[in-house]
Amino acid sequence: MKASEVKPDMRRIDLELTIVEMDDPRPYARRDGREGRVATATGEDESGRVKISLWDADVDRVKVGSKVKITNGYSRLFRGEVHVSAGIYGKLEVLI
Repeated sequence: MKASEVKPDMRRIDLELTIVEMDDPRPYARRDGREGRVATATGEDESGRVKISLWDADVDRVKVGSKVKITNGYSRLFRGEVHVSAGIYGKLEVLI
């Protein structure tokens, strides 16, 4: 799949993207009451760009310039923009 093909509420998304922008992490309350971290990154391929939600440990693993592979991810609409996430059932790998 390509970045330009991602629409809201899709499942089983497989993408390879290069991270071109990354926001500072922000805290959120986890379901178990502990605090976690989430950051928004922008990934790009030859077709375009898409926002990526990075959760907890992935925030530290991904940097601008990293090439990432998302397997079995999902998309959602957040603040008027489509965001892709690996979520619980997917996988985010840092390739480079």
